[in-house]
Amino acid sequence: MTSKADMIKFVVMQTDYSNEVAEEKLKEHEYNYIKVIKEYLNPTLTEKKAPTTNISTNRSTNERMMDEIRTFMDTANRQYIQRKEYGEKKDALQKKMYEKFIELKKIHTCCVYDPPDQTSCSQHCPNPMCPGLLDEDNKYIKSQESSE
Repeated sequence: MTSKADMIKFVVMQTDYSNEVAEEKLKEHEYNYIKVIKEYLNPTLTEKKAPTTNISTNRSTNERMMDEIRTFMDTANRQYIQRKEYGEKKDALQKKMYEKFIELKKIHTCCVYDPPDQTSCSQHCPNPMCPGLLDEDNKYIKSQESSE
């Protein structure tokens, strides 16, 4: 499409503009028929958009520094809360296990394991939660006897 007449015909076919309006729009857009058609399809295309202000670029050094400190403190607080919840869950689980050990110790009266006073028991202790005999290498030994 090199001639002005061809461009006017093309714009008229693609839009509902008359020949005069099409020619006027082509002159306005320096005979760029693609821009004319885009403007027809989206009239807000040619309107200048207000520049969006980026908050981080218009802030002073002090404001950015305070924002970084706030972010750091929020992260530290969130991590502290997570560690605290994890510790509480861990303590509750340990307490539950200790209570179960105490119940089993009442059933198996021959078990002498009682930390921190007594850290060793018999190698053949029937209590399933008792670690057994503490050897010289600080490892617990407990024989697995099958009761058939």
